[in-house]
Amino acid sequence: MSRSDFDFESRLVPLVLAYAHHKGMPVEPLIVKYKLPADVLAHAPGRLHLTTPVSVVPAIADEIAAALKDPHLGLSLSDWLPRGSYGVAEFLTRVGPTLRHSFENFTRFNAIVAPSQSFRFEEVEGEARFHNIVPQRPGAAGRHFEEFSAAAVLKTVVSLGGEKPTHVWFVHARPSEIDLARLSEGVFTPRITWDEPTNGFALDASLLDKPVNGGDVALYSFLEEHAVAALATRPRSDDLIDKLRHQIREALKRGEPNVERLATRLNMSGRTLQRRLSDLKTSFQEVLDVVRFDLARAYLKDVRLDVSQVAYLLGYSELRAFDRAFRRWASKSPTEWRSES
Repeated sequence: MSRSDFDFESRLVPLVLAYAHHKGMPVEPLIVKYKLPADVLAHAPGRLHLTTPVSVVPAIADEIAAALKDPHLGLSLSDWLPRGSYGVAEFLTRVGPTLRHSFENFTRFNAIVAPSQSFRFEEVEGEARFHNIVPQRPGAAGRHFEEFSAAAVLKTVVSLGGEKPTHVWFVHARPSEIDLARLSEGVFTPRITWDEPTNGFALDASLLDKPVNGGDVALYSFLEEHAVAALATRPRSDDLIDKLRHQIREALKRGEPNVERLATRLNMSGRTLQRRLSDLKTSFQEVLDVVRFDLARAYLKDVRLDVSQVAYLLGYSELRAFDRAFRRWASKSPTEWRSES
């Protein structure tokens, strides 16, 4: 592995190999060339996470795209993608009550959806913006998989809300070989830009809290339990954000988490921790908020705990601070959220 390479864990390589095999392309030479497991096609599409050097990911996609004479392999892969390829996290996204829940769950269950990628959701100037990136090196997965990810997520979003994005953007440069009409159709908008810091898309923020097609509160609650269990059983990795989340959960048992103390537990200075998080396009406060919001929803489902106890368990010294934070996360108070869940 070269110094610029790093381990990349995802479903992308097994998925694109399964698609090429489905199209009648002999994929055994690729399996041998890239030293992949001999039984990589024995698994149902999407059920296998495979770790390879990141350079393998775009290389295989490029070879398959050339062999199939398909300049937009990612779009074709998203059209073929079998329903359920991303397991419980996919179905949880489909049956949530609102698009807001769907976007939050992409971030919340990032580790079981796409472990080596990072998802971020934000509301800015009346837009809901969804970002997707390979933190170690933006663009490392290659343009075919960047187009695939955008098209696959947007197909789900459009099916849930019937609304199309206002803008889509990519990290990679504008391809020299491009069918702009096909790409626009695949990502549901002609407004596309390239050479951006992240991959992503924007929607009108007013859509976030509208009921979605196929929402099922009871099924959502059931699937959420399974997704949380799946997340908890994932092997502990060397990922900085995973380690920080674990340390935050432990620190919350003792009060307000402190960045300097947690950095020490991770064998680095507070300044180094903040810099490394910035490199990953996040911050200590963003990671802390994700952990607190996740725990807050779990605690609020326990009717034995009143809201002030939940605030205490999350490290807040006063209820008002927790109430303000929860309103920022969920656009409603903890009490309102509890009564509606």
